[in-house]
Amino acid sequence: MTIAILGGGLAGLSAAYYLKREGGIEKNQSIQIIEASDHTGGWIQSWKDENTNVISELGPRTIRGRGKSANNTYSLIKDLGIEDLVRNVGIDASARYIFANGNIHQLPMSVWKALFTVNQPFTKPWIYYVLRECFSSNNSKAKLPDVQSNDESAYDFFCRTFGQEFADYLISPLLCGVCGGNAKQMSVKFMFGALYEAERKHGTVGLGLLKEQLSSIWNRDKVKDTKGTNIVKPPPSVYYLDGGLQRLIHALDIDNKSQGIHTNLNTQCTELHFHENGNGARIGFSNGKQLECEHVISALPAHKLASLFHVKSQHSTLTQLLTSIPMVSIATVNLTYDDPNVMGPYKGFGVLSSPLEKLSLLGIIFNNYIYGHSDRVDLTVMMGGYGFNEHFVKNSKCLSGEKLADTAVGHVKRVLDIQSKPNTYSTQILNDCIPQYTVGHYERVTKLQEYINVKRLPLTLVGSSYAGISVNDVIFASMTAMRKLCR
Repeated sequence: MTIAILGGGLAGLSAAYYLKREGGIEKNQSIQIIEASDHTGGWIQSWKDENTNVISELGPRTIRGRGKSANNTYSLIKDLGIEDLVRNVGIDASARYIFANGNIHQLPMSVWKALFTVNQPFTKPWIYYVLRECFSSNNSKAKLPDVQSNDESAYDFFCRTFGQEFADYLISPLLCGVCGGNAKQMSVKFMFGALYEAERKHGTVGLGLLKEQLSSIWNRDKVKDTKGTNIVKPPPSVYYLDGGLQRLIHALDIDNKSQGIHTNLNTQCTELHFHENGNGARIGFSNGKQLECEHVISALPAHKLASLFHVKSQHSTLTQLLTSIPMVSIATVNLTYDDPNVMGPYKGFGVLSSPLEKLSLLGIIFNNYIYGHSDRVDLTVMMGGYGFNEHFVKNSKCLSGEKLADTAVGHVKRVLDIQSKPNTYSTQILNDCIPQYTVGHYERVTKLQEYINVKRLPLTLVGSSYAGISVNDVIFASMTAMRKLCR
């Protein structure tokens, strides 16, 4: 029998890799990856300009190196034999900027500077917001949102705890940059889980995090290693792969193929039907062929999986839950300037725009500093997100490559004061590329899993629609799901 993996992006390739590694496949079983496009990797695509040697990324360009999921990604990279491709981001890429009130502001790089000096656009030192949160009567447990709702928007949470400036000038731009999302809609429980739990358990975020940290140190000190310690070199705090993140996709492709896993490109899945009592499933394709399989692992975006259930009455509850996870589109424009001095004083990772500016701009990434290039300026301008329809779809002329480039150049002039025209540009529209973890996301995913379990559906869900958008999140979720499936 066949185990079918729908979607050959990072989630699907990782699922195939871990499924084989975890020993979940018997001799008479095969793994088939079904991919509608002519390539694997999904939004992870890298290409190189042969004239400038500039590496451009369609999707993510860096990977964070701290935390449990990050350690798992780094282990995967080492197991695939591509650790030698790991590169630290450039030394000048540490600074972050916020565009607010018509000006660009550097976020403080020192904790002490942030706490005890006023850093625009904030009107008070951050210690004020911290003390406000810890001692304000508004943060008592009695003032918490109704426990029955069990969630609130990130914007409301930070307005209530640290104040409106914190929500407007830090959290809102951050969520625009991370997922193109509206802080007034995004779930604090999902996006800022540690802070959410700290307040729920201890009444305040600050004191709660301090108590959790002290408890962690105390418990760690009590654990004695009687078998010795293996010192493992940790990954860089933020890194990229030489040649682009698509090198990770290629390595997974090669490894999966060596393990007998077959990838079917240009294969459009059009229908999914589950047999009674969990006895497998039937997949229909656009060419009229069908595939009987024992189990289905869906790495598709939730709304695409929902579209495969043609008999809506069969699993209407499942379809409704899947379609309740919204998606947003992003327009990206890569701009290259041959003059390395056009950036002026700005060095860093990039700048995020406050939604209060009411621009189509989400942020600008300083690729030349990330990759350590000093002979040119290479920028990626991100636009749209939750405001994509308002800024672009309502006026279809705005979607042309030339118009997108003009809009991006206008943002660069306004934010970075770069008055010269770029020497080269390229534009991309990523339709429905980022899921939105809106208020109640945890509950929706829980209901999805409960439905699958109760109906005994031979279905496993992986991918960014459910457990996180980052490279680390997607790989870790696939690994966790495959271990559970194998058990």
